[in-house]
Amino acid sequence: MKTSPLLRASCTAVLLIATASETLAADGFKLRFPLSGTLGGEIVAPLPTEGWFGSVVVTDVNVSALTGDDGNPKQMSMQVPVPALTTVQATALTAALGVSPIREGVKTILTNGTANVVGSASIAIAKYHQTIASIALGHVLTKDVNGGKLVALVNIPYAAAFDTSINVSGTLAAGAGTPTEVAANTIAKNVAATGYNTNLAKLGSDASINTSGIGDIEASLLWEKTIDDFKVVAGASFAMPTGNYKYVKDSLTPNIGFGNFYTLRTGLGVAYAASESVTLGARGSLGFNSQNADNYVRSGDFYAIDLAAAFRTPVGVIGPHVTMLQQYTDDTGGTAGANRVSVTGAGFFYTVPIVSWGAGLNVAYMKTTETKNSLSGDFVQFRLSKVF
Repeated sequence: MKTSPLLRASCTAVLLIATASETLAADGFKLRFPLSGTLGGEIVAPLPTEGWFGSVVVTDVNVSALTGDDGNPKQMSMQVPVPALTTVQATALTAALGVSPIREGVKTILTNGTANVVGSASIAIAKYHQTIASIALGHVLTKDVNGGKLVALVNIPYAAAFDTSINVSGTLAAGAGTPTEVAANTIAKNVAATGYNTNLAKLGSDASINTSGIGDIEASLLWEKTIDDFKVVAGASFAMPTGNYKYVKDSLTPNIGFGNFYTLRTGLGVAYAASESVTLGARGSLGFNSQNADNYVRSGDFYAIDLAAAFRTPVGVIGPHVTMLQQYTDDTGGTAGANRVSVTGAGFFYTVPIVSWGAGLNVAYMKTTETKNSLSGDFVQFRLSKVF
């Protein structure tokens, strides 16, 4: 298949920039990085050297689970506040102890509100579906810089559908201690059980939504250059909190926007024409997050590696792609603790020219194969690109 000019539309973009999709961290369990895969068949094409180019991207996300540190469904543990009881209430609840010598001590703990009750909770995702449409528009600047070109690009995402159904359930356990403390903790656990289960049910209900709206806009400045059989793109993207977002304390309610913070993502992408029919692509990224001004959570910084191999065939360009992401600093300030997200995904892509439109279409599939402190699921993406 000949390299079509229409594929040049997004060669620069796919080497460094792509539509953001769901990734997890403490702050809303999300990072600004596209796990749907960023490298496609466009890597076989020459870099654009002038003018405007753009792409329309639709990513369909289906999440099946939220994983913890061990890669299994996430379990949360928390101290459960137990309100102080009145003397009358404590006397009634300790009646079964009779004249036991620990009774007065138990009553004191209950009336002081110092009982130790520990709660555990698990999150079951019945449905977590998101369809994100984005428009990326770029312009190759005319001035040469060290033999290459500067490219300015902006990406505007819109969540056309965000539909979730979440169930939260858990159990309570009496804290350990002396016989007096254990007796008091056991009584307090029984007192707190009804309210605890009601609160968990409300958490799940509040996290079950059906909405749509604009996402976080990203602006990028890139440098591109072709050196023999290599195409090199380097630069940075700056993500801004423009998306629909509302912080609600002690809530699991998801948002379209990532939060009231900024992300600087730098990167280097390289495509190598190994032969007439094979092109290899690699991209490395570093992401740096500021603190969320609403809840004071700071998601940990991260690195990511994307790999792809594109094979020309008579019917288009096909190949596999892999994405690996890892936080290298802890999340801080969140109720989920100092966890770090780790995700590996693998899939494939197919790219074909649409001659009648003067455009190129890349269809990609990605499935997470290993996740820690992250959503686990699959992604289907359609990317239509065009030179203007």
